Amino acid sequence: MEEHRVILAADVEDYTGRNRHDQGRLQAALVGALDIAGTAAQLRVADWDRQKQGDGQYVVLPAGTDPATVLGPFVKALSKHLRKQQTATFRIRVRLAVHEGLLSLDGANGYPGDHGVQPSRLVDAQPLRDALASCPEAALGVIVSERVFNDHIGQRPGSPRRDQFRRVDFEAKNRPYVGYIRVPGHNVHALALPSAAAQPDPRPPASGLNITGMGSNVAVNGPQTNHQTFGR
Repeated sequence: MEEHRVILAADVEDYTGRNRHDQGRLQAALVGALDIAGTAAQLRVADWDRQKQGDGQYVVLPAGTDPATVLGPFVKALSKHLRKQQTATFRIRVRLAVHEGLLSLDGANGYPGDHGVQPSRLVDAQPLRDALASCPEAALGVIVSERVFNDHIGQRPGSPRRDQFRRVDFEAKNRPYVGYIRVPGHNVHALALPSAAAQPDPRPPASGLNITGMGSNVAVNGPQTNHQTFGR
């Protein structure tokens, strides 16, 4: 059976480096934060299909969930609650991935297919890890799939603005992926993301070059060149 669903993947930063007691606290804090944010956003928490993963959770939201509610009220409530949990002796920082698509619900051991796999690849993306590492004050880093970004970000009142996200290209399991990162409360464009593939600058060059002509007769004029004509 296949249904269109919104899917979340959440993962706690620096889980492995904690002792057993602290790992237990992190697990409880993560589950509590997801429950509180989901309840605040009216996401029908009791109907979530969860896969427990120790330092994370993979969540298939109920049919009919509005992605805009996830991207807006849910993320806002989650970020707020996680910030409140930070103390001098306890810190929890979470990476969250959001994706949607046609999901196979009857797999023998999970959700087969690209839509089922992609949230796990996104939440583990190195550029998202870099974003949190570059912003120690942040409690939450969010990454959305290209599909979610194109279809839902900035498309209606109340949704996050597109300029709050930063595109990243990365590879996982020998496959290329595209994601869009946001760090609530912080300027993601100012963060150092050494693992993110460089993207072409969409702005026109500031060199002052002027290119004229067609075919074999192309003339280039600018402050760094004399008049040059390229032809056969």
